[in-house]
Amino acid sequence: MVKSRLRQDGEPGSRVVAQQTLACVLEGVLKLLHPFMPHITEEIWQTLTQAEAGKSLAIALYPQAQTSIIDRKLEEDFDLIIDTIRTLRNLRAEADVKPGVQVDAILQSESVREREILEAGETYLQEIGKVEKLTITETVAEVGQIIAGVTGTVQVLIPLAGVVDVEALRAKLQKDLGKIEAEIKSLEGRLNNPGFVNKAPAEVVEGARMSLAESEKQAEILRDRLGLL
Repeated sequence: MVKSRLRQDGEPGSRVVAQQTLACVLEGVLKLLHPFMPHITEEIWQTLTQAEAGKSLAIALYPQAQTSIIDRKLEEDFDLIIDTIRTLRNLRAEADVKPGVQVDAILQSESVREREILEAGETYLQEIGKVEKLTITETVAEVGQIIAGVTGTVQVLIPLAGVVDVEALRAKLQKDLGKIEAEIKSLEGRLNNPGFVNKAPAEVVEGARMSLAESEKQAEILRDRLGLL
């Protein structure tokens, strides 16, 4: 998320602050890890700090928590932004959108607070999610063929027109669904067989039941996605 601030074409003052913050965090992490990984952490610390002769990470003060700078609300806000980015990237992968292709995205939430958080993190969402046009809205009008996901109470939608070959994507999803349905049929056959249920170890039977439940959920998701195409 900090990469944009580190680029050479970024704002110089912002870049320096970001670099200093990263260095501070890295030094703290090295101190925390030193008792468990003494040699590599010492080497990195010496390079990072350009320490004077005789100074060693081994005798540096162990980090102390600074509770005054912990901001739980900010962490919760960033959790929403990070989860939304993760959903965007997962949807791109599921739709087989090429890594370099920019997409449009719609983020829908009835919560005013959630929309404010997303608007504050718009730069991160666009840069990391590879989003060209980002719409943050309370309601969604008809947008045609889409792929959609949900994080919390935020609905994430990517219109597919002009971005992917919808027919090829539909064929891929149908092929995946066929494999899952075959797996479901096989698992149901085993679980409906008294010989398997009564003779197999309990953990094997339970494993088959869990696999069936997982496969049924995957099939449901694939059918929902096909319904949106």
